[in-house]
Amino acid sequence: MENLNRPKRDSNEFDLKGFLARYIKYWYIFAVTLLIGLVIARYYNWYTNPIYAITAKLLVKDENHGKDKLLRQLEIDKPSKNIENEIEILRSHNLLAKVLNELDFEVSYFLIGDVKVSEVYKDCPFSIDVIQLEYGAYFDDFIVKLIDQNSFEFTYEIGDKPVKHVLQFGDTLDFEIGKIVVRKRDNFPKARIENPGYDKKNYLVRFNTIAYNQNKYLSKLSINLSRNQATILQIYLEDEVPHKGLDFVNKLIEVYLRNDIDTKKQAATATADFLDSQLDDIAADLERIETSRENYKVSKGIVDLESESKIVLEGIKDLDAQIAVNSSRLGMIRQLKDYIKQNQDLRDLAPAALDISDPLLIKQINKLSDLQSERELILNRNTASSPDLLPINAEIELTRMTLLENIQNIEKSLESKKEDLEQSESDYKNRISRIPTTERELLEIERRFRIQESLYLFLLEKRAELAISLSATESNTRIIDSARVLPGPISPVHQRAYSIAIIISILLPILLIILIEKFNDKVTELSTIRKLTEIPVLGQVRFSKQDSALVAINKPRSSIAEEYRSIRTNLRFFNQDKGPSVLMVTSSVGTEGKTFTAMNLAAVMAASGQKVVLVGLDMRKPRIVEDFKISNEIGCSNYLSSNADFDEIVQNSGYFENLDIIPSGPTPPNPSELVLSDNMEKFISELTKRYDRIIIDTPPIGLVSDGLIVANHADITLFVVRDGVTRRNHLSQVNDLYRKNQLKNLSIIFNAIKKRPGAYGYNAGYGYGYGGYAYGSDYGNYFEDDQEDRALFKKWFKPKR
Repeated sequence: MENLNRPKRDSNEFDLKGFLARYIKYWYIFAVTLLIGLVIARYYNWYTNPIYAITAKLLVKDENHGKDKLLRQLEIDKPSKNIENEIEILRSHNLLAKVLNELDFEVSYFLIGDVKVSEVYKDCPFSIDVIQLEYGAYFDDFIVKLIDQNSFEFTYEIGDKPVKHVLQFGDTLDFEIGKIVVRKRDNFPKARIENPGYDKKNYLVRFNTIAYNQNKYLSKLSINLSRNQATILQIYLEDEVPHKGLDFVNKLIEVYLRNDIDTKKQAATATADFLDSQLDDIAADLERIETSRENYKVSKGIVDLESESKIVLEGIKDLDAQIAVNSSRLGMIRQLKDYIKQNQDLRDLAPAALDISDPLLIKQINKLSDLQSERELILNRNTASSPDLLPINAEIELTRMTLLENIQNIEKSLESKKEDLEQSESDYKNRISRIPTTERELLEIERRFRIQESLYLFLLEKRAELAISLSATESNTRIIDSARVLPGPISPVHQRAYSIAIIISILLPILLIILIEKFNDKVTELSTIRKLTEIPVLGQVRFSKQDSALVAINKPRSSIAEEYRSIRTNLRFFNQDKGPSVLMVTSSVGTEGKTFTAMNLAAVMAASGQKVVLVGLDMRKPRIVEDFKISNEIGCSNYLSSNADFDEIVQNSGYFENLDIIPSGPTPPNPSELVLSDNMEKFISELTKRYDRIIIDTPPIGLVSDGLIVANHADITLFVVRDGVTRRNHLSQVNDLYRKNQLKNLSIIFNAIKKRPGAYGYNAGYGYGYGGYAYGSDYGNYFEDDQEDRALFKKWFKPKR
C-alpha cells in the first residue's frame, strides 16, 4: 500500500526548517556555552598581556651618489651591497650584542597585580644599577616592595630560605650573589606611596644575560623585503612593552648605520696606514739626499751646471719618475700577491689606493672580498665545521687562484716595463760618462733626489685621495620610516577573541548534539520514522498530561481526543465499509502506549455510533481493567481455555452502551498456546458477528510471539511508536515484517509526542493527515486543553494588584 502520508520531495532538497529545528530544541545548551564562551573571552582579553608591533623601513642603496662620483673618478671603487647579506648583518648576534650593550635591558621590571604580572619599562618608579652579579643571579626572581618615599624591601631566596633586606634608595646592596644600587626615578609616586590603598608597591625584578636578550629579541625580530622591492627592508618586532620595543628598533638602526660607516672607514684607514709608513720612509731619504747635495755643492764650490748636464738631467728626471712609479706599482703588486698567498682578508684593502687600476683585477679583488664577507656571516650563524661552509670555501679558493694568476701576469708586464726603463737608464748613463767628474757626481745626487721626490709626490697624491675618501664616508642605508608602534595591540584582539568564542560556542553544542543523537537510538521525530521505514503514518498523538488514560472520554474537546477522531477518519480508507473489521494495536515494547491508544480509539469509535468491543489479549500484563474499573476475574483466558462462555466474559464499559470490554482474564501459564488454539478462531468469528469494530490490545510483537499470531486474524494493524521510547532498531524489525506482508494493512501511530521548543513537526505547525485531512496548531484556541494552558499562562503573568 502506498504511503500517502509521506511528503513528495526531491532527494537533493535541503530541509532548512528541519535542520534548524534539530538544533533549536537544544537552545539552552547554546545559551550556556555562549555565556561561558563570552566570559572566557572577556577574561582572556583582560588577563593576557597585550602584544604590540613595532615597524621601521630602511633603504639600502646599491649605487653611489653625490661625493661617491668623485671617488669613482679618483678610482677609489666601492663594492655594491648584497641585500641578503645586510639582512643577516641586522640579525647577527654580534650586532645585537652591540645594541643590547647600549640599552638598559639587563634588568626587567614587572608589576605584581592581584591576578597577573605585567612587565613595565621606564614606567617603573625605580631603577637598578648593576655593579657586579654572580652567574646564579640570572636564574632567580627578586621582589622589590616600596615602603615609603625613602625605603624599600628587597626579597629573594637562597635555597629554600627567604632573605629580606630593608634599605634606603641609593644605598649599595652587597648580597650573596651580587652588588646593586636601587635608585628612584623621576616618576616615583611620592604623594601616593603613603596611601594604604595604593596597589603599585610590589615589583618583580629579573636580571638578564646578553645571550638571553639576544635569543629573546632574535626570536621576535623579523626583517624582510618590503613589497618585493629589492632594496627596501622592513624591520618588524613584537613586544609586550611598546616603548621598550621602540627603543630596541631605534638602537638597532642606529648601531647598524654606525657599523656600516665604521666598516667603510676601516678599509680606508688600513690603506692610509700603509701609505703613511711609505711616506715617512721616503721623506727621510729625501731629507738625507738633500743634505748630501748641499754639502757636495759647498765642498766643490758649484754654482751651476753646463747646458749639456741640464739636458741630461731633465731627461733622466723623467725617466727616473717613470722608474719610480713602475717600481712602486711592482712593489705593491708583489705585496698584494704575498697577501693573497698568505690567505689574508682582503676586506680591509682599497685596490685604487694601492694604484691598482686594472678593471679585471679590481673586479676579482671585490669578488673575493664579498665572498670573505659572506663566509664571515655564515660563521656567525654556524660552527667552523658546518657543511654550509664547503661551497663558499671552494668558491673562495677558485677566485683566489684566478686572482693570483692575473696578478702574476700584471707582475710580468711591470717587470718587462722595468727592463725597458733600465735600458733607457743605461743610455743616459753613457751620456753622463762624457760629463766631467764633478758634474757627473752632482748629477747622480740630483737623479737620486728626483727619483725619491717623484715617488714621494705620487704617494702623497694617493694619500690625499684617501683623505677625501675618509671625509666623504657615509652609509649607503637611509631611513625611510622611523620606528613606530602600530596603533592598538596585535594580540589579544578583543573582537577576534569574542568572535572565536561565539563560533566555538556554536560549534561545540552542534558537535555535542551530533554525538548525542549519534549514540541516541530513540525515535524523537517524525522525520526519523520516515527515514527508517516505508510504513505509512496514520496519525500523531501528543503527550497527555491527564491523570486518566481515558482522555477521549473525560476530555472529549481536548486536542488529543480530536487527534484520535482524525485517526478514526483515516481508518475508513483501510476498510472502505466492507463490514466488521478487526483492528490490532501493538508495539515493540510494553511502554509505548498501545493500550492507551486502543482504549481512546475504541472510545471515539463508540462515540460515532458504531458498536465497538475492546478486547484485552495482553494476558501477561493487563491494563484495561484498571482504567475502566472493571473486574478481571473472567476474560479471554477463560474463554480460550474453554472455562467460560462468550457472554460471561463481555462487560459494558460504563461510558457508552455500544462500547463493550472483554478483559484478558487471569494470567494463564501458556498465553501463546491459547492464542494458537481453535477457540481463537471461534472467538474472532463470534466478535465479528456481534460488533462493527473489534479493537484488540495485543502483547508487544518485539517481546513475545502472541502479537504475530493474532495478526493472522486482524484486518488492520496499528503499530504504536512512542516519542523517546521506541528504538530505531525496533522500526527496522517491524519494517521487515511489513515488507514480508506478515502484518495486514500495517500503519504507524506516533504517540506521546512531547512539546519541544522548535521541534519539527509537532510545534512547527503540528499536523498530520491521511487522504487530505489534517489538524494543526491553528486550532489551538478551539481545544479544551489548549484553553487551559493559555489560562494557566495568563494566571502566571497576571499583574498583581
